[in-house]
Amino acid sequence: MSNGPKAIYNGPSVCDITDIKDDIIDLPDGEKQHLKFEKDGFEEVLDELLKAKSGALAKAGIAIDVVARIEGRTGRLKVVREKKGIAKKMYEVLDETEAHEEHLREGDIAIVAKTVQTAAKHVDPSVAAPFEKTLKYYSQIGEKAAATRRKNAKAAAEAAAAEKASDGST
Repeated sequence: MSNGPKAIYNGPSVCDITDIKDDIIDLPDGEKQHLKFEKDGFEEVLDELLKAKSGALAKAGIAIDVVARIEGRTGRLKVVREKKGIAKKMYEVLDETEAHEEHLREGDIAIVAKTVQTAAKHVDPSVAAPFEKTLKYYSQIGEKAAATRRKNAKAAAEAAAAEKASDGST
């Protein structure tokens, strides 16, 4: 993680959907894939339908209520998309803040663990006992890396032995 300057988020801290709560739905998992989505050219279609309200709809036998629903849904979509943009940015900054805070906290734990290790080595080994869980927590990445290195070395040795054995049998 970069130690460079971090920008303070000055955007909205609330995304209120109260005004559209009656239009908000929660689909079952996987249900969204069965829905139809807006395609290129929608704005032209909307313009055409709005112009058709002056007579072409009636001539074609299309109720004006259908176009009124399209207009209403288009207006609600605009609001939903605005709120979604705010919520998306809020999610992004919350996700980044979580990662940054976790990184800083892990750095503080490293300070504690390294200080305890140093004190145990140079001052008194008994100072490590009250920090047993902290030291174990801090060292787990290093222990995992060492286990991976041992596993890879063993696999390489076995592969080399198998290759040597196959060379001797031919």
